[in-house]
Amino acid sequence: MRIKDYPVVALDRFIEATRDSGYKTTGSAVAELVDNSFEAGATAVVVTIDATNNSGKREVTFSVKDNGCGMTPAVLRLALQFGGSTRFNSRVGVGRYGMGLPNSSLSQSRRLEVYSWKTAGSVWWSYLDVDEIAARKIVSVPKPKRGRPADGLTAESPSGTIVRWCNCDRLNPKKVKTLASKLAIELGRIFRRQILAGKRITINGERVKSIDPLFLHRGENLVGASRYGPPLSYQVQVPGTEDGRTVSTVYVTFSELPVDQWHGLSNQEKRKFGISKGAGVSIMRSNREIDSGWFFMGSKRKENYDDWWRCEVRFDAALDELFGVTHTKQGIHPTDEIVDILAPDIERIAHELNANVRRKFNELKDAEISSEAQSRAESRDYLLEPPRSRTQTLTRYGVSPSNRSTFHPSVTLPGFAYRIEHRVLRELSFFVPLLSEREIVLLLNEDHPFYERVYVPIASSASLDVKGTLASLELLLFAAARAECAVTTKSEKAYAGSLRESWSNVLAAFLG
Repeated sequence: MRIKDYPVVALDRFIEATRDSGYKTTGSAVAELVDNSFEAGATAVVVTIDATNNSGKREVTFSVKDNGCGMTPAVLRLALQFGGSTRFNSRVGVGRYGMGLPNSSLSQSRRLEVYSWKTAGSVWWSYLDVDEIAARKIVSVPKPKRGRPADGLTAESPSGTIVRWCNCDRLNPKKVKTLASKLAIELGRIFRRQILAGKRITINGERVKSIDPLFLHRGENLVGASRYGPPLSYQVQVPGTEDGRTVSTVYVTFSELPVDQWHGLSNQEKRKFGISKGAGVSIMRSNREIDSGWFFMGSKRKENYDDWWRCEVRFDAALDELFGVTHTKQGIHPTDEIVDILAPDIERIAHELNANVRRKFNELKDAEISSEAQSRAESRDYLLEPPRSRTQTLTRYGVSPSNRSTFHPSVTLPGFAYRIEHRVLRELSFFVPLLSEREIVLLLNEDHPFYERVYVPIASSASLDVKGTLASLELLLFAAARAECAVTTKSEKAYAGSLRESWSNVLAAFLG
């Protein structure tokens, strides 16, 4: 009786399943190839994306060529094997598991070809093909053969490697021009330190420029931020070492964006330059960005003011276990041990920087001429009966009284001062009216759809006609806030607040 064999991997199913191995974008897959090139000593990496029509069908091929040290036939064959690597579990460079080349390539294409040479004119090549593997036509990496690179690719450097993706069915985006543009942004940020050190990456002939999310170094980004204090450094015990003396250093750098210079940029410009929605920490492993997000912040919530400062955490591969580095080098899952080391200082400084930014914006607002709506409301408020309640409610929302709320009979009109403040609120209302001794503050909720879709576009417009619309809109809101502040009894206040919240919910629903 024949005993059925159960291989560890069902090859035909594995090759299809591994294509969904978690690369977030085509750029993150390409970054694996650039890693290999730089680790092979390359100083230049050339990315080429071609689209051709073959019998009416559009086909895209993708190639990455470098001038690194190249590979022998044996090393080439090993590199195409899943888990095959001459540096398996190495902590010296950026690679570690030997999955990058086949995993990233087949996540984007159905056929991978690799050409490599250590001396001019002696090119070896081999391949992996998803369809052939699934059909069991090949069950091992084909033995490398001598040959010339396909489709006009040339091996002009003394040594090097060309990785070619054919039958690309998962590129995102699919349009070559759009893909090249997005790829330049991703690679420019991921490899910013290598580019600044002189490494060269080109995409379809265009040189990739570095993109610094801290806005400290010149590249394809605004520059003008300043370092906040000296970089912090932490000597961290390397996991698994027996002597107790083997440590690796983690560096933490903060930068503060120039609020006074950049606050006047339009919302579109702030998004374009990476100011808006860019808050958080850039995670650098072995001088290569592998993640970014709201890490090591403890209990601090992210606010819009946090767009105006940045943080970078830099470590070496020796600390991979502590940072929870994924095998695709696209993310971290920090352990409690490294969080306990870094979070106290990072959270503290994050609060300091947030307070600095808030103070600078308040200073700018105090220096600005009152808006048309604010001036008109203050000039007409004396005609209305003063609210009976003078309860101090500003501090609950982190709003400080301004010196305009102090009444001086010789210089101040009778009536209330008016002011608009902006916050990310946990409440559902689009606005919250706040009342102090001599001031009404209209607190706008930046999280409400009406703020982003209607108020911000109107407020940021330079058109005189639109500015008139803004004044009318703000007078409408000032009037609603003023009317609610005039409510006196506890039950009336609760009803007014409930009505405002219900109105805000309906407004959000209508905006969809």
